[in-house]
Amino acid sequence: MKLTKLKTLVLLTAAFVSASLMGQNPRSSGGTLQQTYKWEEPAKKPVTTRPRIELTPIYGYSLNGHINLYRAKFKMDNSDHFGGILSVALSSGTLAEFSYTRAKTSARFEDFLTGERTNYDMAIDYFQLGTVRELNDGPLVPFGMASLGITWFNMTTHGVSDHVSFSAALGGGIKYYFSDRIGIRLQGRLLLPMYFSGGGLFVGIGSGGTSSGASVSTGVLTVQGDFSGGLIFRF
Repeated sequence: MKLTKLKTLVLLTAAFVSASLMGQNPRSSGGTLQQTYKWEEPAKKPVTTRPRIELTPIYGYSLNGHINLYRAKFKMDNSDHFGGILSVALSSGTLAEFSYTRAKTSARFEDFLTGERTNYDMAIDYFQLGTVRELNDGPLVPFGMASLGITWFNMTTHGVSDHVSFSAALGGGIKYYFSDRIGIRLQGRLLLPMYFSGGGLFVGIGSGGTSSGASVSTGVLTVQGDFSGGLIFRF
């Protein structure tokens, strides 16, 4: 009798323990305990972005052209040039850019009427501010550019006056990046120094009321161009 009661007590205890274990996980089946884990992603650190900056020292060759004058021509010899480019990213694929180049050369003034020829030493300095548009994103990047600025015809021969002219530039080229920090840049530009030949201001009165306006006449002083390359340092 005592043995029967002991068996009954053991069976009831086993049933109670089994029911308790199964109640802890409603997804349990077939007596096998299953435990679920909740995955928590690690907290992300805030990302700070800095403007992309590129510094490119350049060296190349300039086609300096000539200036037609009344009964004369001022011919500037082709020469090498050097300078630098500072680029700052405005948005994805668009950069603001300041460039400076200096070409040291010689020039000849030729008077067609008298046949007189005079030689000069000079330098041609270009200061340009513009934008660059990159055409894709990758190690090899074609680009186009446009800029405005001034050109300084710096006469190094004593007693000859300098000339400063408004100028524009159009060009394009390619960049190739060896890494995130270093690349190479090859480009060509069409350079257009300009002159102002005059201007005017008018005021008129008619049946429709008063009107006014202004005009400025400009022209291309000479057509120049250059080809250059340099090493890109990206920060």
